[in-house]
Amino acid sequence: MTLGEDSIDFDLTLKELNADKHFATLLVRHVPPAQPNVKLPAAWMQTPVADTPNNWIDVKGKNNDGKFVAAVGKETFDVEIKISLPDGKILSATIDNLVQAKQRVCADAALLDCGEPSAHQIRRQIELQLQP
Repeated sequence: MTLGEDSIDFDLTLKELNADKHFATLLVRHVPPAQPNVKLPAAWMQTPVADTPNNWIDVKGKNNDGKFVAAVGKETFDVEIKISLPDGKILSATIDNLVQAKQRVCADAALLDCGEPSAHQIRRQIELQLQP
């Protein structure tokens, strides 16, 4: 079995409107919804890893040892975008994507016969800049 899902809501904020310099800065936060719509195939995945219900799941099929690696947790993205007012071009953008998860190695595809959980974190940070 291989499974990967996430469920997010959007929170949009106008951080800055600079009419003199002709740009606006938006903050787009991708946050867990109050009731995420992800399939959590095992009961142990229901327990929140962080301060919200789990909105991210990743299950990898059999590894070299014939076991399954299953992780569940909270995923967020903060995206800040600087936009040119005259033409709508993206002048720059940053993305900060964090996944806080618990991971288990399981002997069965039902994810019932699993080892102890270990903390698992993924952080992706991306910067974009418009080149002249």
